[in-house]
Amino acid sequence: MKARAARSKPPGSPTAHQPAAAKRDAAVLAIDENRRLLNRYRFVEQEGMRILAGWLPRTETFELKCELGRTIWEYSQHVNALYLRLREIQSPAFQTPDDAALVTLMREALHAPDEFALAAGLYRVITPSLIRALESHETATFPNSDQPSVHVITHALLDLRAQSARAEALLAPVAPAGREQAATRAWENYLRQLLAAAGGISGREPRPSATPRAPKARTEFVAPREAGRDARFTQRQADPGVMPPEEDYRGHTVEEFERYSTEMLAAETVALVMFSVPRMPWEFQYDTARHLYDEVRHCLMGYEWMRAHGMDPFASPQYLHIYKWRSQFPPVMQYCLLTMGNEVHAFPYRHRRVKAHEESGDRLSEQFVRYDIADETQHVRFGRRWLPELLKHVGEKRSLEEYTTGVLKVWEEQYRSGKLTINVE
Repeated sequence: MKARAARSKPPGSPTAHQPAAAKRDAAVLAIDENRRLLNRYRFVEQEGMRILAGWLPRTETFELKCELGRTIWEYSQHVNALYLRLREIQSPAFQTPDDAALVTLMREALHAPDEFALAAGLYRVITPSLIRALESHETATFPNSDQPSVHVITHALLDLRAQSARAEALLAPVAPAGREQAATRAWENYLRQLLAAAGGISGREPRPSATPRAPKARTEFVAPREAGRDARFTQRQADPGVMPPEEDYRGHTVEEFERYSTEMLAAETVALVMFSVPRMPWEFQYDTARHLYDEVRHCLMGYEWMRAHGMDPFASPQYLHIYKWRSQFPPVMQYCLLTMGNEVHAFPYRHRRVKAHEESGDRLSEQFVRYDIADETQHVRFGRRWLPELLKHVGEKRSLEEYTTGVLKVWEEQYRSGKLTINVE
């Protein structure tokens, strides 16, 4: 048989080995438009982190509180990836978008009338528009030349779609249960108007001429000095009692994991600190997002352990006055009390508990505590890294050592003794 002659191709026709971008027409995103869009996405999620950090302590519904913590952490992953990409194509990497309407949308989103309005505005208005913008961007940019952006977008979409599904599962029962207020609907409609005024998250959608007007339900946000819990929690104002001796393995372990279930208090303190110092470097926001979400997971770890042992975690004492006590101090002192007080001093006890669980053959408890130790080790590193920067941020003249010594004196005299002095109402 004769060999089949290879077909000739007209000059310039694409081959299987050419990058896909070479086959595309001129409708793909130019680099200037690309970075404009990436910066808008970054701005929306970074502002979203601060909004949710402010609301997390105040939110009462436990499942929603946990979701806010997870969303903050997932947002931080997206913002960091966008930051790494943006610094390659624009300088400085962080720039306020040149669109007053988008800035207004995110500034206003903070001032929701209640936690359900906040969630509806974020997960039903802002997030769907962000998803649409990212989906369009993913296919509109150069798939080869701009693959780093495509990679960021593809992974962000996985999280955002999952967030929407989880949030909708929390929001859907609210209206039938009679808990959705007219204020929630008015707020959601207001954010839709603000979003339209910004041309959507992308800024590329038609913008109506009408100026959105804030509803009466708009409530100026004030950082919460008390932590919220829903009606299922039956012991909200309990005081930490004396734990059973460690020799009483069963009794002590029950109390140990009941106390893990209250670590939402630590998440709430970190959230308040994060909200209160928005001008700290991005890396601080990134680390505190992780710190905050670790504490949410530790709380859930306690819930998981209690349920596995036939206990109701909502019946566990909540010690809410501890958050109230810490919240009366400046943010840097709150962070120092937590990292250099609670977390530094917990390690000897945690290591003893790992040994006790190993000796008792309690693998679940042993593994949980070992994961906790890994997280808390990182939290102490965060404290040692960021406390000097926080002190500079507030103009503190004392050295880190002097400042920490003074804070630990308060921690010993009040927190460790159980004699908390609260000067805020």
